[in-house]
Amino acid sequence: MAYTSLYRKYRPDTFDKVIGQDHIVRTLKNQIARDNIGHAYIFTGTRGTGKTSVAKIFARAVNCLSPVNGSPCGKCECCLALAESGNFDVLEIDAASNNSVDQIRDLTDKINFPPTIGKYKVYIVDEVHMLSKAAFNALLKTLEEPPSHAIFILATTEIHQIPATILSRCLRFDFRLVPNAVTAKRIRDIFDEIGVKYEREAVELIASAGAGSVRDALSVADTCVSYCEGNVTYGGVLEVLGASDPQKLRELASAIADGDTDKALRVSAELCDLGKSIPVLAGDLAALFRNVLYIKSCRNAKELLAIPESIYEALGEMAGKYSAARLMNAMKAMSGLEGELRYSSQHRIVFEGALMSACLGAQDSAKTEDLQARIARLERALSGQRKSDFNSAPAVRDAKQVWFHLASELKKQGASVLAITLQNAQFELNDGEFVIKIADRATYNLVCEKDNRDLINFAFSADPTTKGLRLAINEIAHIDEDKAVPYVREMFGGMVDIK
Repeated sequence: MAYTSLYRKYRPDTFDKVIGQDHIVRTLKNQIARDNIGHAYIFTGTRGTGKTSVAKIFARAVNCLSPVNGSPCGKCECCLALAESGNFDVLEIDAASNNSVDQIRDLTDKINFPPTIGKYKVYIVDEVHMLSKAAFNALLKTLEEPPSHAIFILATTEIHQIPATILSRCLRFDFRLVPNAVTAKRIRDIFDEIGVKYEREAVELIASAGAGSVRDALSVADTCVSYCEGNVTYGGVLEVLGASDPQKLRELASAIADGDTDKALRVSAELCDLGKSIPVLAGDLAALFRNVLYIKSCRNAKELLAIPESIYEALGEMAGKYSAARLMNAMKAMSGLEGELRYSSQHRIVFEGALMSACLGAQDSAKTEDLQARIARLERALSGQRKSDFNSAPAVRDAKQVWFHLASELKKQGASVLAITLQNAQFELNDGEFVIKIADRATYNLVCEKDNRDLINFAFSADPTTKGLRLAINEIAHIDEDKAVPYVREMFGGMVDIK
């Protein structure tokens, strides 16, 4: 008997077996339970996320005589008939090879024929974005007003290519990328069922390789089972994926982060000479720097990354050694290669150029970090010196500076009005005494009130810059008016008349 691949063998046949699309499954099950079936649906999302599988389950569920929790029972007359390949009530059409206007017209001509088995005739149009403009126009009217027994399910990975007139006539369901943890659990369940031994980290790596596509992940798992002869290991999965040796990859990443161009080019040459794919190598480096950033920045990185303990510890050492900025720059340099490599025939040259650029960027980052550290040390030293000088020689303090700090403390205590009132006073520092001289009698009386004087004393004692100083508040006399008149006349040369 011919071997059936894992993704075909374990393709879901009920809603309960669909993973990662709970929002869609719940909606469709509710529609079936309430007999609120739409006439046209459009399923969109990345490949391998379950669009066609859900469409087939839904097609059988709407015709099932006794659905179980919204899913087809698989036992009734309709379910058994629809399971046969020769049924005409669930028609799956590949728009990639049936995209002409004549083929769509033929479909619309036959749509009026009633179903032969169940209640509905379901048309599943896969890769619907491949239809020609004329074919879309031919489908438009039928899609808007189909017979009561007809349901259209359009599936596509390129929703932006679907005309707005088609989209507006369909109920849209967006299939999400399946989380790695969900895919990994599905793979472990399958391995347990078929009796395959595995390392947990190996399964996590397979799920990660699927990049959100369950079908892609199961295809990789299928290959790994054969390669590892029934015992799937982390190293075996790396070999299947063509990924680089973790030790060599870390060595290359460290050289980049250190700005060691010589070592980076030597290790890169060793990996390339082993036949490693340049795009895969660049992607592996980007993923490594991303993992190091996770470890550096995320508290539960160990749970999220699910990598072997030895690799996690090695990456943890890198996280402690390099700054986030340097790691981020290296990751961007490697991840940005994808577009360049796609349109270049000189992969190795482009890759080595990016390595040198990343190393030079790391050198610049190292110089910047060193300079920042030196500035920080200098500032700490100067700050300590200023504090020492301030405490040991209070006389060098400026009276205005002391008043500024005192006014700030007053404002902190809620005495802003008092601080504003005193701003026109004179301030002096004499032999360890800070003197506030007030020329206005009203202001002096206000300041000398017990509550206000207590506020000033408290603010003065709370300010660390006044350490070692005493506070004095004095009143200075006004200029005598009898002496002021001759003085003013002399100043203006007798040109003013003072009354």
